[in-house]
Amino acid sequence: MKIDEMRGAWALVTGASSGIGREYCVQLACRGINLVLVARRASRLEELAQELMLVYKIGTLVIAQDLGVPEGAGLVRERVRDAGISIRLLVNNAAFGQWGRFEEASPERYQVMLQTNVASLVGLTQGFLSDLERGAPSAVVNLASAAAYQPVPYMAVYAASKAFVMSFSLALYAEWLARGVLVQTLVPGATESEFDQVAGAYASAITSRGTPRAVVRDSLLALERGSPVALNARGIFKQRFFAGLFPPKFVVAEVAKMFRPPTERS
Repeated sequence: MKIDEMRGAWALVTGASSGIGREYCVQLACRGINLVLVARRASRLEELAQELMLVYKIGTLVIAQDLGVPEGAGLVRERVRDAGISIRLLVNNAAFGQWGRFEEASPERYQVMLQTNVASLVGLTQGFLSDLERGAPSAVVNLASAAAYQPVPYMAVYAASKAFVMSFSLALYAEWLARGVLVQTLVPGATESEFDQVAGAYASAITSRGTPRAVVRDSLLALERGSPVALNARGIFKQRFFAGLFPPKFVVAEVAKMFRPPTERS
């Protein structure tokens, strides 16, 4: 799949108002790809869309939609269909996490998280399959996380949601490749974004952050290579080796040291 050959086609990016999602919009727009921008904050989306249309002369459609509600994915699909747009690249970027002890967040918080990170991602992927098949070669990019490779105490639900995304996306890669639809699992490392603020992050062993620009660059390069996984996170192979070699009791105890709340550290 050659990104430059997609000029004039349409891509849909969720979580497009900031961070990695916003950067996808910028890097795709500069290649002449039209954009459907999806996020909750309409003003930010409108501002970004206007900027990209002015600079890169592309078409845009802004959809202010919360994907944390059950009907979210379906409403996005309806808006795109009503606009007469066919999607050739789907970027499922919208997600959020929660730091801290499992019981300290409300059940409603976890329901919205799982709806956003898992259910809406699945709904959008399935909902746009007919578009993707018609536009083949085409692609889906699903954002996983380095947290998908082992359980993460104090981020238990978020890490589990990303483990789902990774398993789902790799399985779908094998199912859809012969249909001309490449499903990529993107594994970014800790990245400069609003993620920590939304998740209530505290000081941890993770002290450095990469840039959204590098994450999206690596994703697009991997699409052109036809790779099922795009790795931007550092140390993944050591992480996988560690998680596979040592007993689970030891692995989760070591990971817990990285994410334990400061008030509980000795």
